[in-house]
Amino acid sequence: MAIPSRPGRSGEAPGHQWILRAATRVSAALAHDPVNLRRLRHRGFQAAALDADVMARHSRRYSLRLPFGRIENQEQSGNCWLFAPTVLVRAAALHDGRISPTESFSETYLYFFNLLLRASASLARIRRITAREDAIGRDRLRRGLSYEVMGLADGGEWEWAFNLIETYGLAPSGHMPETASSRSTQSLTVDLHECLARATRAIAKAPNKYEAIRTQALLDVIRILVAHLGNPPATLSWRGRTHSPPEYAREVVGFRASDWRVVISNPFLEFNRVYVQRGSAITHGARRFNLRRLNVSQRRMRTLVSASLEAGHAVGFSADVNRNDIDHDTGIMHPEIFNRTRLYGGRLIRDLPRRDDIYFGTASSKHAMAIVGLDRAANGSAIKYRVANSWGPGMGDNGIYHMYARWFEENVFKLAVHESLLTDREREAYGRPEPVPGGRFY
Repeated sequence: MAIPSRPGRSGEAPGHQWILRAATRVSAALAHDPVNLRRLRHRGFQAAALDADVMARHSRRYSLRLPFGRIENQEQSGNCWLFAPTVLVRAAALHDGRISPTESFSETYLYFFNLLLRASASLARIRRITAREDAIGRDRLRRGLSYEVMGLADGGEWEWAFNLIETYGLAPSGHMPETASSRSTQSLTVDLHECLARATRAIAKAPNKYEAIRTQALLDVIRILVAHLGNPPATLSWRGRTHSPPEYAREVVGFRASDWRVVISNPFLEFNRVYVQRGSAITHGARRFNLRRLNVSQRRMRTLVSASLEAGHAVGFSADVNRNDIDHDTGIMHPEIFNRTRLYGGRLIRDLPRRDDIYFGTASSKHAMAIVGLDRAANGSAIKYRVANSWGPGMGDNGIYHMYARWFEENVFKLAVHESLLTDREREAYGRPEPVPGGRFY
């Protein structure tokens, strides 16, 4: 019987014989192309595809560098969204001469309050969900409660970090140092889930006792947090004076979290408008810290980065770091750092336009970092940006990453910039935000 030339009818699995025939043809074609399959299969994608031409053109030169202190390491936590804002804080304080280059701030301190606030918010939502049990049905009730219990995890937003800093201030690293559980958070979050699950069961059985159940649950959460992370300091001694953490942040460090804004570039939304997710702040009633984003063109994003660095402000950003275009040995972030032609024998993988990447979800915001330098061409355009990452000095170029302008264009989704860099019209737009269509910024 002849082997069919097509995989079969639409909707059906490809036939076995067609698969074998196609694989044989591909193997023969790869054998005739300059493809090092042995290197790919034994040493992996990055070792096989690293492009020598891109490496040869790379330099570590920057025309503008901001001091930012030391490279931090988030290790096995998902808390880049707390590490990156502290780079902005350190860079601003160093620029103003308020701290020494060796001083740093405790992300563990912020993480403690983040988990406590999110547990409190989950309990409030659990109460509302259980009160609507008859109206929403058992299966939807179960899904809603499960989402609240298991939703307490690492990860967060720039606005949430700014909210935490403004409300609870900052603590020097030595006042609440890292612990095993701040570096590897899984065991901590597992026990917090258990704690919330028990409280949820109690609320469902006795909704009239909610306040007592909530109080005990929060005390249990605090006990777990103190055991894993330590006790957050009430006062700080700095150069002979005593401050509360909020006073330390305002008066010593000089950082005003409310001065920072988040900017995005989504071609599916109208530019020069501010969109908001109502009720999305980490603390109830903190409307200023709802997720509010100014949507601008990519060109405006680039202008904001340059203007911010020139003014002495580091720039926070969130980007996709999982797209096979970063060499973690050198820290080079470049769309062509890996040559796929060497692997597949032709330009099988081609970059989609940004609009299509967003539509299909092939690129999305995954990791927060900070821009602390700029390399300009003779015409003033950006060649690359110097990035302070939070993966420790053993990754990249001693912890620094080199983000080329083309990588920025394809992979950067959010900026955190100082309000002073915005135009009057852009600042005014934050006062009249519109609900984001579909509830999503991307």
